[in-house]
Amino acid sequence: MVVLPRFVSYISNGIYDIGCTGQTVCVYDKHGAELAKFKDLLYAYYSAISPHGDMFVVKSTDGRIAVYSLKTLSLIKRFRYSKVNYAQDDGFCFSADGKYFINIERQGDDLHSAISVYDTAGFSRVSQFILGDIGMLEDIEQVDGELYVIGFWRNSDLIITENFVAKYTEGKISEPVNITKNEYEYYNELLLNKKKGDNVKNHTLATLWRVYST
Repeated sequence: MVVLPRFVSYISNGIYDIGCTGQTVCVYDKHGAELAKFKDLLYAYYSAISPHGDMFVVKSTDGRIAVYSLKTLSLIKRFRYSKVNYAQDDGFCFSADGKYFINIERQGDDLHSAISVYDTAGFSRVSQFILGDIGMLEDIEQVDGELYVIGFWRNSDLIITENFVAKYTEGKISEPVNITKNEYEYYNELLLNKKKGDNVKNHTLATLWRVYST
């Protein structure tokens, strides 16, 4: 009997399965046969497979990213996107066409959220949006070709005043709507479970945004 490692997350696109333990990333075929094992990052708990299924990205909480080819089962690139000494556990996703990888980051210090967009042809950063002093971003989700983010607003004393969901369009936050604290906590937990590998399709940031924007 084969005993699998204890994975924090285990995702699948129907062709490949990817499990992350924090120190090891394992790739399996759809029948459960191990294809590759990588140890390029520490504190790497979550991954994302590109829409075309040709690559996947693993993000560590110490501000590093590793990109792997699913065609050659090899490391493509490893880089540090932030030197902020804070747990970098915010959300990330691919664009619908697979041309870009979008990552929520802490830049400058742990009180400033940024959205960085990377070209998946070489994983160079092509744009960055920093939210500023009044808000923080927690997660991002691509739904039907559009990007949605969830986060919170705060006052000058850094006290949270409102939670919100918004679109991320043309390099900026657009059409934000305030949501309840309960909805905020529920959807953050839901998105975390999706990153762990739960298949929850009916509840997205898009549905939450539509409810509160009408």
